[in-house]
Amino acid sequence: MKILTVSFFDDNFGDMLIRICFDRLLTVALKNLGCNDGDFVIDNMHIKEIDEEKICSADLILFSGGAMFGFNNLGSFDAIDAITALADEKGIPVVFSSLGINNMHADEESGARLNAILRRKCIRAMSVRESANIFTPYAEGCSFDIVSVCDPAVWTKHIYRSEIAEVKAAKKEPVIGINVVRGGLFKANAKKWTLDDEQAYIKELVDLCDQKGVEYRLFTNGSVLDNNSMAYIAKQIGVPDEKLIVPDSTREVVRAIAGFDTVLAIRMHAAIISYALDIPSLDIVWNEKIPYFYKSIGYPDRALKMEFSTPQVVFRMAQELLEDKAFKADEAYLMTLYDFLYKTLGAILKKPADSPYAFTEVSHMIGLKESGVDDDLVDYRTKIRRGRHCYQALFNSDMDRRQQIRDLKKEVKEMKALADEYKEKYESKLTVKIYRKLFGKKKK
Repeated sequence: MKILTVSFFDDNFGDMLIRICFDRLLTVALKNLGCNDGDFVIDNMHIKEIDEEKICSADLILFSGGAMFGFNNLGSFDAIDAITALADEKGIPVVFSSLGINNMHADEESGARLNAILRRKCIRAMSVRESANIFTPYAEGCSFDIVSVCDPAVWTKHIYRSEIAEVKAAKKEPVIGINVVRGGLFKANAKKWTLDDEQAYIKELVDLCDQKGVEYRLFTNGSVLDNNSMAYIAKQIGVPDEKLIVPDSTREVVRAIAGFDTVLAIRMHAAIISYALDIPSLDIVWNEKIPYFYKSIGYPDRALKMEFSTPQVVFRMAQELLEDKAFKADEAYLMTLYDFLYKTLGAILKKPADSPYAFTEVSHMIGLKESGVDDDLVDYRTKIRRGRHCYQALFNSDMDRRQQIRDLKKEVKEMKALADEYKEKYESKLTVKIYRKLFGKKKK
C-alpha cells in the first residue's frame, strides 16, 4: 500500500516537525491495525510542488497538518483544490488531519468553493487542531464530522528523547528563550507591529533580563528571514553572538527549546514545541490560531493580545513561569490525534479498530525510531533551496536596480545635452538683447 502525506516543506522548521511527528504516528497506527513494515510505504509531497505521478500512484492521501486551510498569505488553498480534484477523479481516499484554520475569513465565492472541496467523494475524514466550530459553516452537506485534535508536533518529546535528555543534563542555570521573527509576519497577518516595534519589545525584555540577572537567549525557528531579522535586531541593541541561536534543522530547534525553562514565543510552533517538552510558554497573538492553541491546552491567559504585550507584563509573567515546575503536557490531549488516525485508517482499510494502543504503548513505539539523518538531510536541502530562493530574489532586485541606474544615467546624459543646446541658443539671444538695450543698435 502506497501512502502519500502532504505537508509544508519550509525552513520554518515547525512545519517540518509536523511532517516528522505525523509520519511516526501514522506508522504506529498502521501497526496497531495489524499492518507490518512490508505492507505499506509512506512518501511525502510538498503542498506547493504538486507531483501528479505521486498522487495518482497513491492508495491513500493524508494532509498531515498545519495552517493549510484559510484564505491567507500562505497560498495553499489552490493546491488543496488541485490535489483533491485529482484524487477524486482517480478514486483515491483523502484524509485531512490536524489542519490549522488560519485567518478563516472567506467571502461568499471562496466559502462556496471550500464547501465544494469538502463535499468531494474522495474526502473521507477531517480533523482540525483548533476549534471545529469555526469550520462547520463550510462543511455543510459533508458525510463526516469534523473532529478537534492536537497538532502532531506535541509528540516531539517522544521522537527526540535522547537529544532532549542530553541538553537537559548539560543545563546549569535557568534560561528564558526569546523567540524572534521577521517583521513582515505581522503585516502579513494585518497587525500594525513593525520590525522596529519588535526590536523595541525585545530590547526592553533583554534589558529587564540583564537588570534582574536572568539568563536569556534569542532564537528563531530556523527561517532565513527570521534569522536575518534576529541578526539585525541583535546588532542594533547590542546582544552578543553567544546569546543567539540560529537553527539549521528541526533537530536544532528542538535542542534549542529543550535548553530553556520558559519560552517567550511568537511563532506558534515555538509554543507547541515548548508544550511538548513540558516547558511553559507565553505567546503574542498575531494570528487567531494562537489563542485556540492555548485554550486547547488549558492556559488561555498565556496568549497575550498585542496591545497588552508590554515587555514589563511579559517579563513579570515569565518570572512566574520559571517557578512553574509542575507544568506538563496532557497525555489525553496528545492521544486525540492518535485516536483519530487509528479509527479513520481502520474504517478506510476495513480493519477492526477496537483495540487502540494506550498512551504508554504509543509513546514507546513512536520512540523506537528517533529522528535521524534522513530528516536532517530533508531539512538541509529545504534550507539550501530557501536560501537560494532568497539570494535569487536579491540578485534579481539588484539587477533591476542596476538597470534603473543605467537608464537614469542615460536620461541624465540626454537631458544634459539638451540643456547645453538650449543654453547655447538662449545665451546667444540674450547677448543680442542686452547689446541692443545698451547701445540701441545691432551687435556687429
